[in-house]
Amino acid sequence: MRNKAFDKDNLNTSAARLLLQSILAETKEGPVTAEVVRENVVITNEAFEEIVTELSSNGLVDWDGVEFKADLDQRIEIAVRAIQLGADFEKISKSLGWKEFEELVARVFRENGYNTKSRYRFQAEGRRWEIDVLATSYPYIVCAECKHYTSGMGNRTARKIIETHIEKTEVMSEHIGELAKKIGVQNWRNAILVPITLTLSPTNMKIYRRVPSVSVFMLPSFLSEFPGYLERMTYYQVDIPEFRKKPKQLRLG
Repeated sequence: MRNKAFDKDNLNTSAARLLLQSILAETKEGPVTAEVVRENVVITNEAFEEIVTELSSNGLVDWDGVEFKADLDQRIEIAVRAIQLGADFEKISKSLGWKEFEELVARVFRENGYNTKSRYRFQAEGRRWEIDVLATSYPYIVCAECKHYTSGMGNRTARKIIETHIEKTEVMSEHIGELAKKIGVQNWRNAILVPITLTLSPTNMKIYRRVPSVSVFMLPSFLSEFPGYLERMTYYQVDIPEFRKKPKQLRLG
């Protein structure tokens, strides 16, 4: 996925990384001029033109010679490229909005064979619940909580979030019969619901209350080894009632 043009030498790699970071940070609120982007980067005109041309030709950014524009997909790709080139995770995290981080998580799930629903809401037990990203691939229903923090689970707030997330997943497991069609698993006979949290941090997987906290960039390898992790994790194994279509009512007259 790394762009070969960025690997010509360390100087160009460094310049490209800094330019990507600046574009990501400055386009958070919309289009931005080249002058604003370049204020954050010490770079020659030649290097600037070379890197911007490469970014534009690869569709990472829209550039008309005056200002940069980047939509949601482009900003996510810019973030990935910047991190591949060694950008600071915390800076990238702060430049991404909540929706963008959740979409990055959903994209990684989809690229690994899962169907996804972002910000999935359901009613149960007299209240409304929300799961940031719900990812399904038989027999797994992964309930992912996307957290912008980069320091893992070392504080009380993060641990409270995980405890609440466990509760959400358990409630969903207890109401799976009425939710199955809405999440597209009505034809499954059984399922395993698994709560996890995802961060932008590159740190190794951590576990609190048997719920793993995984870097989004480690997610593909985590999913490929999913069965091996289950014994160490909180999960809910459920049977899914046979789906029966409601008979159409015959209207008279």
